[in-house]
Amino acid sequence: MTVKPRRAATTTRTPKNRTRRRAVGHPHDGVHAKHAAEPGVAAPPIPTTAPALPRNHRRPGALRACLSAALLRCALYLAPISVGVAGSGTLRHVAWPVPLVTLLLGWTAAQALTCAGAAVARRAGPAVACRLVGGGFAAVAGLWCALVWIAPDPMVGPQRGLALVVGLSGLATLATITAALVTRSEAAAVRWSMPSWVLGAATVAALAGNPVPWLPVGTLLPAAIVLPLVRAFRPAMMPGNPRRKFALTGPERQRSFRYLVIGASQAICVVLLWQGGPSGSTVPFWLPLLLAVPILEALIAWNIGQFGARPRGVTLVTLTGLLPPLVLGCGLAVAGFTGAPAGVLALAGGTLLSGVFAITFLLGARGRTGIAAVLAAAPPVAVAVLKLLPLPAAGPLPNAVGALAVTHAAGLLVVALTAADHRRTS
Repeated sequence: MTVKPRRAATTTRTPKNRTRRRAVGHPHDGVHAKHAAEPGVAAPPIPTTAPALPRNHRRPGALRACLSAALLRCALYLAPISVGVAGSGTLRHVAWPVPLVTLLLGWTAAQALTCAGAAVARRAGPAVACRLVGGGFAAVAGLWCALVWIAPDPMVGPQRGLALVVGLSGLATLATITAALVTRSEAAAVRWSMPSWVLGAATVAALAGNPVPWLPVGTLLPAAIVLPLVRAFRPAMMPGNPRRKFALTGPERQRSFRYLVIGASQAICVVLLWQGGPSGSTVPFWLPLLLAVPILEALIAWNIGQFGARPRGVTLVTLTGLLPPLVLGCGLAVAGFTGAPAGVLALAGGTLLSGVFAITFLLGARGRTGIAAVLAAAPPVAVAVLKLLPLPAAGPLPNAVGALAVTHAAGLLVVALTAADHRRTS
């Protein structure tokens, strides 16, 4: 058996030059005082003040980009408004449930499919997301065809085929906007929607007494609807990546369902104000909603761009933007209840509804989709409960206005508590 000799004790010591090399520039705690005093191993000076932390995490042009995107979305939303104005003559030949049910189905599908499509687009690309949106709206179109087929004549009007075309045209317009938002092709959709703008402007000029005889609005309107539809769904014809997973996860399905509840509740609120208001005075009801769209988009874009900013400043500016609809709506409601014309109460409902829209969309953009769904569903549920309770009937319009006022006030409290809180996402 051979035993190896032990190494000498001197070989286990660290040479002096190795210690000096380790201590140069950044001496560790084990360096002796005589090494720290040498010029080559002097410790760096300790700063007397801590470096200033950035106020937020935004890039220099992030807010400008968010505002530009908000302005682009406002231009995109002009397409359904222009189509509705250009087709106002056709709407007179169908029963009143046709446009309302179309709005209910289309707006609900648009909210849910926008949320689901955005999640799929991040994972599998715009082609697969566009197919998802197309499949969803195809199912809604099939449901509309079935409703028109089985509905009685008083619900669709004397011309059942015309009611079918009107509903499909409205669904196609909303499908165009949804596909453009999911595939991030808003600019292209806006360019291809300009013919509908021209037709809408010609219709307004004709209503004002200056018709355009060389422009057949009714003949060109179907083409103005189909052109942007084809452009928006062009990514669906491109091959997707089959290796990527495009099925929705559990949280994504829950978020999409919450947006479905938000869209259905908002559409029901529109239907309540539309039917509760006096006949022939729908313009005051729509006016606050149209004016609130650019303000809402700008407020949401600014709020999202303020990630990391001071909570007090974000909350103060957000509440300042959301408080005027409540004050103005309550003032108009008081005037409507005290003997003002009936159109004033409808205007109050539209103003309060625009504020509720802003609160729900802002909470949804901040990730509080559950709270947003509860606030959006509160007015329709409150109106239904008031009808069931044995209370003196105040009318559908006063009940809707009161429910919207209470929901708006509660929404302001929720926004004040969560506007600048970035810790929670649901």
